[in-house]
Amino acid sequence: MEILERISRVRNGALAFTGEPEDAVFVCRGVLGETLVRQPDFAGNAVKIIAAFSEKPIQSDHYEVFELEKMGNLIPRLAVKTAILCVPHKEAAAMAEQLIRGGITRILNWSGAFIVADPGIAVLCEEPPAADRVN
Repeated sequence: MEILERISRVRNGALAFTGEPEDAVFVCRGVLGETLVRQPDFAGNAVKIIAAFSEKPIQSDHYEVFELEKMGNLIPRLAVKTAILCVPHKEAAAMAEQLIRGGITRILNWSGAFIVADPGIAVLCEEPPAADRVN
């Protein structure tokens, strides 16, 4: 739960930390993201991944993975406000903008790039905590 507590302290909005896992989407490109999306509960117990988005088809026994092109349509329909971003650092800012346009207000950034967003958007830049669990 520490991740959402930290994000909530940064954010000046109405969506405060409740102590319950929060629905989130996972956006990935590259080997690390592809590996993580195949792992159960890779994000820990702070969030519940309800959908993942990838540049290419990925088979996962744990999450439904959609094409990146569907992200703009599906995120608003899922009414999710939190995203985990695991893309190459050169793509992070553009991908974060896409997420924000879709209604995301909290981004856990695992891209390695520093992302600056409007004051109403919480961005927490960290390394993936699940790296030691990946086979």
